[in-house]
Amino acid sequence: MAAIGLALTVAACGGVAVQSPRAPATSSTASRPPPPTTGPMRVAVLAPLTGDYAPIGQQLVNAAAIALFEGQQAAFELVPMDTGGTVSGAAAAAANAQQQRVDMVIGPLFSQNVPPVRNALAASNTAILTFTNDTAMAGGNVFVMGVSVDSQVEALAQSLGQTGKRRLLIFGPDNEYTHRTINAVQRLAVLGQVTLVRSAVFDPNADFNTISQQVKQVTDYDRRRGDWRAYESRLVPQVRRSDNPAALLRSEASRFPDGSIRQRMLLGMASVYNQHISRGRNQAISEVVGRIEGVDAMPADDFDAVLLPFGDNNLVAVGSMLDLYNAGLPFAQLVGTNVWEQDALAREPSFHNAWYTAMDRQALEPFLLSYRSHYQEDPDPIAVLGYYAARVAATAASNGVRPVDGRFVQSPQGFTGLGGTVRFGTDNRMQAPLTIYQITPEGAKPLTGPATLPAS
Repeated sequence: MAAIGLALTVAACGGVAVQSPRAPATSSTASRPPPPTTGPMRVAVLAPLTGDYAPIGQQLVNAAAIALFEGQQAAFELVPMDTGGTVSGAAAAAANAQQQRVDMVIGPLFSQNVPPVRNALAASNTAILTFTNDTAMAGGNVFVMGVSVDSQVEALAQSLGQTGKRRLLIFGPDNEYTHRTINAVQRLAVLGQVTLVRSAVFDPNADFNTISQQVKQVTDYDRRRGDWRAYESRLVPQVRRSDNPAALLRSEASRFPDGSIRQRMLLGMASVYNQHISRGRNQAISEVVGRIEGVDAMPADDFDAVLLPFGDNNLVAVGSMLDLYNAGLPFAQLVGTNVWEQDALAREPSFHNAWYTAMDRQALEPFLLSYRSHYQEDPDPIAVLGYYAARVAATAASNGVRPVDGRFVQSPQGFTGLGGTVRFGTDNRMQAPLTIYQITPEGAKPLTGPATLPAS
């Protein structure tokens, strides 16, 4: 099935349809008559259908249409309304939705577009299910569907804590998302769940060398390099003089915490000596000294995890820089949010064994299969939110609930469809199963077990 165009009306079971938007109406917050109680329920979908984000906007509409086609007994219409991805476009689309007296609003996509939509519909009790992950937008009749930074950071902190890694360093572009991530970690730090060792931001338009210098600074590379050179100048003469270098290295390793990077390095060097002793003592010592002198800097020591809350072209470069400066894997666990959900990272050695959190793929697979079947393409990960939102509408329509209000959206049993079950809490945030994934050369693999919703 081809993608649903704006000018196309697509009939589905029970007379449901996707309709083209009407011309924007004049914005007004004056009291309007309630939506009609007869005929199909009408659901406005506010999405960027023109402009840079039009492909994502169209996929959100496409995904919502899948829920519409599933609704055998639910008579409702999806009415796409173009926001253009702008504040003014969102305001015009919201005024249009109010003028048409819709029963429910899905969208908009961006957090900055939410206030004008909320204001335009302030006189009604119509639920607004936004795609943003900015929890500051949640409240009243506005619901946040995007997976919040807070919930992702909490999931990462829990998994890191299980491996004893609680000292975080954060490095990201100077934007709202990075600052929200830093704030989320700071809240967990107050609760004693993690320690935020350092955080730094970079200009996303900066050149490679500028960002590289910032990575060196935030990871304390110069200090660690000096520490290793001092350590090397003491250790190498001891190895050369020792009657039993392997025993010396094992004794040196015992000075450091069990499982620590320094301990593992020294034990590894002891093993190197034993592996080469058959070729003579001098050769074995030469191999060990070569390993010691080959270390550029002391591995990351005051942090054991690095959170990179971005997924643009700078991500791979920063990962390589961390590797170069002994501040990435295996010395510190690299972690990210769902912006890492991209197949390309499997081809980057510096990200192998890195973790990120995202909605549970196993639960989403039926939706993904359906989307591919209908539209012959893989959807952007955010597209499933359009489907979930339309499932709320379908459930409301099948139960004769119109207009859809906040109380119905917060139904404790949640809403079930091809993507599993989701719920909306009393904080107006969508609760969806999250899974920690580990990046491997073969792709992302679940690190944690099947994800579940928190208890209602």
